[in-house]
Amino acid sequence: MVEEITDQTIAEKIEKGQKVVVDCYADWCGPCRMLSPVIEALAKQYSDISFCKLNIDDNEETAMKYSIMSIPTLLIFESGELKNTVVGLRSKSELEEIIKG
Repeated sequence: MVEEITDQTIAEKIEKGQKVVVDCYADWCGPCRMLSPVIEALAKQYSDISFCKLNIDDNEETAMKYSIMSIPTLLIFESGELKNTVVGLRSKSELEEIIKG
């Protein structure tokens, strides 16, 4: 399951210590809509990783904090620290390598 998070809930989510993938998107973004089913599939496949969605139009504080200039952007956290940032639409296999790496 992909959980919707906000500026107010992101810190609590990433501080839990597990790996967290945050899909930063906007409703008007075509590539974001194309990435959404890929993120859903990865969430089902990797139950040990927490997958979240963050609408940057509604959560500008987080977008500014992580300097998100283009979407879709994936923020990958591990043990509460940002480990990787992936910008743009990627294939499922490419994302699997990045996320598991």
